[in-house]
Amino acid sequence: MAKNNFLFLFLFLTIADAQISNKFWVEFKDKNNTPYSLSNPTAYLSPASVQRRQMYNIPIDSTDLPVKSNYIQSVASVPGVTVLYASKWMNAVAIAVTNTNALNTIQTFTFVKNHYAVNRYKVSIEKDFTPANNLSMNRLAASSNYYGIAWWQTKMLNLDCLHSAGFRGQGMKIAVMDSGFGFANTHDVFDSLFARGGVLGTRDFVSGGTNVYDDDTHGTAVLSCMAGLWPNKLVGSAPRADYWLLRTEDVGSETPSEEFNWIRAIEFADSVGCDVANTSLGYNTFDKPSQNHLYSQLNGKTIPMSRAATMAARKGMLIFNSAGNEGGSAWQYITVPADADSIVTVGSVDSLGIPSGFSSRGPTADGRIKPDFVARGSKAAVALAWSNSVGYSNGTSFSSPILAGAMACFWQKNKTLHPVKIIDSLKKTSSLAAAPNNTLGWGVPNMCYPTGLYEIVPDNQLNINIFPIPFRDHLYIESWENQCHITLSDITGKVISEYFIDKKGKHTLSVEFLSSGVYFLHIKKKSFTYHKKIIKE
Repeated sequence: MAKNNFLFLFLFLTIADAQISNKFWVEFKDKNNTPYSLSNPTAYLSPASVQRRQMYNIPIDSTDLPVKSNYIQSVASVPGVTVLYASKWMNAVAIAVTNTNALNTIQTFTFVKNHYAVNRYKVSIEKDFTPANNLSMNRLAASSNYYGIAWWQTKMLNLDCLHSAGFRGQGMKIAVMDSGFGFANTHDVFDSLFARGGVLGTRDFVSGGTNVYDDDTHGTAVLSCMAGLWPNKLVGSAPRADYWLLRTEDVGSETPSEEFNWIRAIEFADSVGCDVANTSLGYNTFDKPSQNHLYSQLNGKTIPMSRAATMAARKGMLIFNSAGNEGGSAWQYITVPADADSIVTVGSVDSLGIPSGFSSRGPTADGRIKPDFVARGSKAAVALAWSNSVGYSNGTSFSSPILAGAMACFWQKNKTLHPVKIIDSLKKTSSLAAAPNNTLGWGVPNMCYPTGLYEIVPDNQLNINIFPIPFRDHLYIESWENQCHITLSDITGKVISEYFIDKKGKHTLSVEFLSSGVYFLHIKKKSFTYHKKIIKE
């Protein structure tokens, strides 16, 4: 196969006839006798994608093989059927049907496993953007001035520490799947991105082609949370990373199958060697209420989009998805594909670390804690596409890319670590590591740990005695350790006090100002972190 021809496998026909109104998903049973070989993956994967698998000892398997062309051709030959695209991970094709007898014919094929209708999904896209009328950063240090209005969302993650050390996403490839990137190619916040060739490519999986700059602007705001570089106004969390901009969501028409557009896009992102992918979209209702996703289906294994998200994570990518903005609705739970296993589902907090009322909650239907982490999504700093300025907006749409860019920088520094280890390491050092919950997950991660390899030490191995528990006005720490950093937080993960122990002996913490309730102590040394739940009477 000629160089880069593997890209064609992901650019199947898009719908051209406006009269075609019925779409279906057809799954196949196997890939037997395929002309492709697992021993020659460069025929269908980019060198970067193959290298990622080799680096993290991820085997190339049958899911990487393209769908059999003769299966596709057989389905396409049925009168009234147009094949729109194929998914190798799901071993399926999406088709448009105008002949009511076509499905009966397709179901007689011995290689067809199943088929079902594809309907348009409703998705909540944030539209509430507020200009930042006052960009002065009075009383902030000069270093914080650099980030402009994005300073607090950066500092919350302690990300400025990584940036100061030179880790700003260089060499990391990030795919952004969204509804469009209107005006991104002309906005000043992205001047540096385009000047250095940081946009590696674009694809429109809704309408076809590569122009994503004349569609919806939601993706522009999302991208700015990571790629923005407008000193003293807005600097994103990974301003030196490289980006693929992929349009998967159609907000302006009744065109179906956004979920399946996303499957095409994530397979494409894997094929071109992306390390990280962010999706600030989520789905839970159909146009027809009778076909809504059920909470019982949110197990990461039932809905194709969630299955594909899990698959991408297991191919060695870090997958980020917004938890959803259903926290204040009757649904309240996370949305698809935030239920997927092994991905990072991101909820939202405000500047004080308090959960945003709109942020969707877990658990998944099979009992897993979601979200995984939180970042700032209430009054998040974003680019305002239509006015070439910056401002604020609310939504997990923005907490997700803020964290995605931050963790891309963390992974850049620790690139030998498998992405699962990256997630696990940050969970161990996050604000709620001792007691994760289904509102905040493991809390706010701290990006400044040098390796992310901290181990949680059990009580009987810690040379520190904490008493009394429960406590009242004072808490005593008797230490046989030097140079301990102690953080006291509440149940939301908000840091209340910090203490430094620089010598052995007995130390008194005055905590009479605390209300009665549950708190957490986080004790950190160079080689470990220790978490303990404490109670004030």
